[in-house]
Amino acid sequence: MAIGNEGRDLAFYLLLLLPLEFLMTSRRVVKSGNRRTAVLLAGGLLALVSSVKIGFELMHKDPSYYDMMEVIPSASLPEIKKGYKRASLRVHPDKLQAAGEDEEHSDEAFVALKAAYDVLYDSQLRELYDKFGPAGIENKSDTSALLAQLGFFYVIWLAVAYLLTRRKSVNRAQTWSFTGLLALGIFEYQACIMSFDFLEEALPQLAMFEKIELLHRLYPVYLLGARMAAWLIYEDIDTYNMFVLQRLHAKTDMLLLLIRDNYLAATNKKSAPSAAALPAVDDGTSSPWGLSTEALQQHAFRPLHPAMAGQSAANVGKARGRPAPPQKGGGRGISSLLWFFLVYAFFQWLLGRTQ
Repeated sequence: MAIGNEGRDLAFYLLLLLPLEFLMTSRRVVKSGNRRTAVLLAGGLLALVSSVKIGFELMHKDPSYYDMMEVIPSASLPEIKKGYKRASLRVHPDKLQAAGEDEEHSDEAFVALKAAYDVLYDSQLRELYDKFGPAGIENKSDTSALLAQLGFFYVIWLAVAYLLTRRKSVNRAQTWSFTGLLALGIFEYQACIMSFDFLEEALPQLAMFEKIELLHRLYPVYLLGARMAAWLIYEDIDTYNMFVLQRLHAKTDMLLLLIRDNYLAATNKKSAPSAAALPAVDDGTSSPWGLSTEALQQHAFRPLHPAMAGQSAANVGKARGRPAPPQKGGGRGISSLLWFFLVYAFFQWLLGRTQ
């Protein structure tokens, strides 16, 4: 790898996830519990750490064949020849030995430069190098192994993105992370199969395979940022509806208590004159509640909804011998469908530019 390492990236960002989660959810950091402040702190840490990491990797990346000759990847063959002549004078063994370099090191630098020039001079080898880098030259007879190696990146990060976005509060980020991975795959397909460099104007100093590796380094940052954005805009509709329903049933219970009191008062006034003449037997048949007056006075109303008693729908279903209602996932309604069509339109525009 010219820029960074995929295995190191996986371990690094999974470890970085721990302090990011702490900043977003801990009341020790944000005592007010403001989500926007928590996401700003976590996003600032992610941006700072990732920019330092990726910048360090770009500064210490392995020099490409174009870097050896100090030309850009889109340089013509005459420009490459001029760059080779300048570089050969700079790394010639006689000049390096005169500057104090040992003989073995000076010979290796000159041989590496000559091998780079031979690759860039051959149009087929140059195209293979632009797509896959030095690994493409080493495995030029079997490019299927190179494509399988590139596919391994997508398998790993597809699984990681799925696991990191399973939680309900960040479930909406699953669509975004999969879409970003799909966009990255489209760009890589254009670069490696169709030989079209979409980022040639934006990053002219990097070879095509280096741009792909740079996008690989940026995807974990995009994934963690998508999780933060999903957590920021998340609204627990089920919990909100439960509280609203609890308040509604509490008000209904209070209304029924008032009606009961009025009914008891009216019943006592009617039965007072005839109480001495004939003792009345209240069996509850005349009560709209189905209970006697004494029972109404002794028993309060029960909550009309299990949530009033602190029970969940699953527990109530078990108690009544009925299965619990299925849980519905959120965050993938009309907005996800619109997002998909926007991405589809972008890919159509992208392929139109290619043609």
